[in-house]
Amino acid sequence: MRDSYIEFLRHLGLSKQDFFQFGLNEIIYAKEELADQSWSDLKRRIEANQKVYIRGFGRNASGTSLFQNLYADVLQNQHVVKDPTNNAEPTKLIKKLTGYSKTPSKQFETLRNYQISHVFGKTKNVYAFTAPWNIVYVPKIIDPFTGHEAKGSMVEEFTTLFQKAVHKRFNKQIDEFNEIMVNPLFLSSIAEHIEKLKISNGSCDGEVKQMEKAVIEEFSPIEL
Repeated sequence: MRDSYIEFLRHLGLSKQDFFQFGLNEIIYAKEELADQSWSDLKRRIEANQKVYIRGFGRNASGTSLFQNLYADVLQNQHVVKDPTNNAEPTKLIKKLTGYSKTPSKQFETLRNYQISHVFGKTKNVYAFTAPWNIVYVPKIIDPFTGHEAKGSMVEEFTTLFQKAVHKRFNKQIDEFNEIMVNPLFLSSIAEHIEKLKISNGSCDGEVKQMEKAVIEEFSPIEL
């Protein structure tokens, strides 16, 4: 099999390990003390029925209300809002937490050729979409190794290294996220909500089936 990534590195005379190390060294994370404060604030706003954000769900975000209704029922939060651009709130947050901005700003140092990345995905999970431990700046030259479009052993290897580096840095917050995701009351409430949806919409409803499948990934704990 011919892999263009491997051929690219071979052409430049770079080892895979050197390239991976460059990528890991150049990732920009939230400052740890600010991340801890931001994570506590996010949990508080969720629990206090205040405005929090998720990415849209379904074709043209048509199914977003399914997740909003779930949060209203399971978490008693009626103020879960679809992010207007699917990345506006994470963009605002990462600027505040790192001091860097992709656009010129008097307040922040400007970055060029960096991409905002959700390390663990879960962008329809209200605890993860704007979680400071889930959002980083990645050099665009490395971004193809973290995206859903790329395939192959190099992508899998770098993704594992990438996620492990983030987990090591933010293990306390990620462990707290996992505790929420495996809480029996939380899980049973989600299951009950989906069963009610099936009864009211019909168990064969395509959008409900799609949501049920997405819920498994969105609310699974982070395990490396």
